[in-house]
Amino acid sequence: MSEIQNKSVALVTQIEGALADVSPSDRAQSFLERSLDLYFALGGPPEAAAKLVTQARSRAQLRVESAVANVVIELAAASHLSDIDMIQAAYNRLDVELKAERSKK
Repeated sequence: MSEIQNKSVALVTQIEGALADVSPSDRAQSFLERSLDLYFALGGPPEAAAKLVTQARSRAQLRVESAVANVVIELAAASHLSDIDMIQAAYNRLDVELKAERSKK
């Protein structure tokens, strides 16, 4: 795993506890919430969100690795259009959150 992935998993584990007993499907709601945060931050209209869900359900279901790749590609495009480095943005957030979690202990 990459350093950014390891740090991200460490943060989730500090906040939520061990992930050993969690299935990938258990993360689906959290992922959708964070995805919607980005959708709205990019200016996506709320009225279009429900339609997008219906359209997505009508397509063939992708394998997880293909869906993850698609998300990373879209993150790169959104980051580029917003003139930010997506990895640096993640590191900045992780550094703040990990420090905050450590200071709670």
